[in-house]
Amino acid sequence: MTTPAGWYDDGSGNLRWWDGQQWTAHVRAVPHPSPEGPTETAVEPAADPAAQPAVEPAAALPSEVSLTGAADPEPFAPPYSLQPQAAGYPGAAEAPSYPSVAAYPGAAQGYAAAPGMPTPAPARKISVLGLIGLGAAVVGVVLACVPPIAVIGWVVLGIAFVVSLVSLFLRGTKWPGITGMGVTVFGTILALAVSLIAVGLDSSVEAGPGPVGSPSARPSTDDSAQGAEDPSEIEGAEMVSFDELAVGDCIPLVEYDEEETEVFEVPVVPCDLPHTDEVFYKYDLPDGEYPGDDAIYELAWEGCRDQFEGFVGLSYDASELDIYPYSPTQGSWNRWNDRTVHCIVFSYDEVTGSLQGAAR
Repeated sequence: MTTPAGWYDDGSGNLRWWDGQQWTAHVRAVPHPSPEGPTETAVEPAADPAAQPAVEPAAALPSEVSLTGAADPEPFAPPYSLQPQAAGYPGAAEAPSYPSVAAYPGAAQGYAAAPGMPTPAPARKISVLGLIGLGAAVVGVVLACVPPIAVIGWVVLGIAFVVSLVSLFLRGTKWPGITGMGVTVFGTILALAVSLIAVGLDSSVEAGPGPVGSPSARPSTDDSAQGAEDPSEIEGAEMVSFDELAVGDCIPLVEYDEEETEVFEVPVVPCDLPHTDEVFYKYDLPDGEYPGDDAIYELAWEGCRDQFEGFVGLSYDASELDIYPYSPTQGSWNRWNDRTVHCIVFSYDEVTGSLQGAAR
């Protein structure tokens, strides 16, 4: 049931126009009743307020008519009353209510993140297994580049690669494992190159017949230089390595180039053929660190000179013959543990037969 349009008390002490649907902005003052009593004439609702000023004095309140026709002064109660400082009028949409701040879940702990805002990811822990693989890869590279222990380095590199690979499938940061695999691959290539170089050097050394000797100690003359030729082309000569060279072997004249400081083998001919040199003594130097080229030569020379008179039959100072040693070089000393000195007696003129007991 709707209330008909009219002036009604809005609860604030004034009359407000109700258009049948809602309160309007038109207000009027409430008329005060006459002290003489109620009148007999009933008060009818005023006309539409649009045709009247908004501040026109208010008409009498509608009232019920008594049986005698006199107007009942009892005020009309409107269907809706505005509370003081109300937010709207009867019929207006009710304002939505909101829960208090304390009603939100987790309000005591803090505010929730705004919808749509990215939540920062928690920091990831460093993979311990990845760090182990990276460290092993570095150690493996170092070991694999040292030829004597290269096998150990290759094994460590293999273990480091497997550990680094496994760390990629575990929780934690991935960079240690990836870096470890990269170091392993790089180290493998580097170690392989070092190994090939080492093998190449060893192959070139092993291609020689044996330990090397230094030919620089042999005195040379102009006459001997004129007759020098390739040792391998000497008629009847057989190339013999130093570890096979024995006392009594006769050697034809050989003139070496000044740049040739190492000899792997020498020509040996039967002593009844023309020759100039002969091996008369062979001994080993004491073990230890390589003493240096000059020290080696002095030791070899003194050792050979002491044995000269016992082989030739005449002291070195009184003899027309001369001597020189084939001594170890630093390379043969370190690589092959070569300590052997070959003592050579030679004649400035070609001879046939052995110089042993020649007494000249």
